Amino acid sequence: MNIKYPRDCNSAEEIRTEIDRIDSQILSLFAERHKYVEEIVRFKTDEVGIVAQERKEFVIKQRKNQAKELGLNSATFEKIFELLINSNIEHELKLLKEKDHLQK
Repeated sequence: MNIKYPRDCNSAEEIRTEIDRIDSQILSLFAERHKYVEEIVRFKTDEVGIVAQERKEFVIKQRKNQAKELGLNSATFEKIFELLINSNIEHELKLLKEKDHLQK
């Protein structure tokens, strides 16, 4: 697939094609990230460890700052990562319950 830089696109359709390509890559990276989220439960023993409030706050702040450094809307990415991490926590809690159930 020929990747075009934004300035090299000659139509809205070419730009949309590139956006779709990038979105697909982003989703693939989220899927890869999700595999790590599922595996980390092996190293967590309780809900406090899963929620890890200090770590959660640190990561969200770090991603917000990274977004700002990249010229993105930091508030938007703060919300995105808060939503993502909360979803991960919910999934990890489910996996922990399943793990505990299997061990009993």
